[in-house]
Amino acid sequence: MKSDKLSQAKQANQSCGIEKEVVILLSDMVDYSRKTTDMRPTAIKDFMLEYHINLKKIVRAVCGENQRIESSAGDGAVAIFEKKPGEEKNKMCGQALTVALEMVYAMEKGTIPQTRIGLFSGHIIETVLDGKTMRFGATFSVASRLEELCGHFGIRILMDREMALSQTEHVKYLTSIGKVTPKNFSHPIHIFSIYKPGIHQCPEGIDRKGLMRFIGMKNRAVELFCGDIRENIQPDFPLARQKLFEAQDLFTKITGKKDLPTERVLEYIGNNPSPEKDFEQVGMKIWEPSPNLLGIRLLNLSSALFQAMDRDFFQSLVIDTEWERKFKLVWRKKGERIIQFQDNPDGIYFIDDGSVNILDRKDRLIKTLTGGDVFGEMSYFPKRGQRSASVVAASDLVLRRISGEDLKTLPVIQKIFMKIARKRIEDN
Repeated sequence: MKSDKLSQAKQANQSCGIEKEVVILLSDMVDYSRKTTDMRPTAIKDFMLEYHINLKKIVRAVCGENQRIESSAGDGAVAIFEKKPGEEKNKMCGQALTVALEMVYAMEKGTIPQTRIGLFSGHIIETVLDGKTMRFGATFSVASRLEELCGHFGIRILMDREMALSQTEHVKYLTSIGKVTPKNFSHPIHIFSIYKPGIHQCPEGIDRKGLMRFIGMKNRAVELFCGDIRENIQPDFPLARQKLFEAQDLFTKITGKKDLPTERVLEYIGNNPSPEKDFEQVGMKIWEPSPNLLGIRLLNLSSALFQAMDRDFFQSLVIDTEWERKFKLVWRKKGERIIQFQDNPDGIYFIDDGSVNILDRKDRLIKTLTGGDVFGEMSYFPKRGQRSASVVAASDLVLRRISGEDLKTLPVIQKIFMKIARKRIEDN
């Protein structure tokens, strides 16, 4: 009778489960299918066994024999770091990140294949069914999404803000990536990574002072991009973009390469120059297709003029988009005068969002232009040297301006604006 009661009590405890505070480390090998597609089953077995054995060695070297990392769906692996009674949360968070870093160092040495790693801190319920331990909680799916987002941002490690804020040993290397809402999620995640010599395109011999400056600049720029309700900071895309370019230029100077996460945020601002209505609530919606790039919109604008366009033209305009950086984003408020009649020209403008009024020398309305229209080209084609009309913002505006000097370096864009100017003269 007594043993029956003990058994019933044990089963009741199992069905209720035990809640634990944990960090989930979830990893996934990059290009697993491509790596194994031509392998025989025996070769795949040997390849994967070596991979998982090396992962276990890394984990045990950092945490000891009791910390486990288990295979998940073949090329995946998951490790659960538990907060022990009496321990501070930062201990398990620090151990999890140290393991992730050691995995990245192993990738750089070629000990293990390239792998993406998601780290998320949260709670799980652990219970036993038929002698097997089972774990439940959204923490697993969030860690999985972070691992997937590593691919989008071209980075090896991503973690949530709570995980980042709990760091002590690696805190000075923490770098903010942005605020995103992954596919099928109803809430955003503030994501961070870590930039240290030897990982994430940072050479072992990198200028460390330069790296620390980059991290500081990048973190400030992302704060301006995302905003911070706690600090009453509203998203400021114009200033964030400027600061991101400055951070990117520094990163390129000290590494010889561009930082892809920075490029991703710049791309987002380029395609969304104003925060969407729900941006403060959801951040970047990674799953949504980006709006047409500027090159495609310019192409659509002038499609009737380029019926006979060849492949080289399309390649230089739409595929090779480096030229788009020369179109500087400009924000203007309703009523601001953008161009004054007879002023010297300061560039050509593309309306990204909003509308402008074109006025004659006596400020009488000639026409209204809206999103997708171009103005200011008449001072260049034909070359007149002075503005032939005034332009005033009819609403709050997002513009893209290219200077006359930059225009000289882009023959393809010159041709587009020349055709537009000629067509406008013919229509008048």
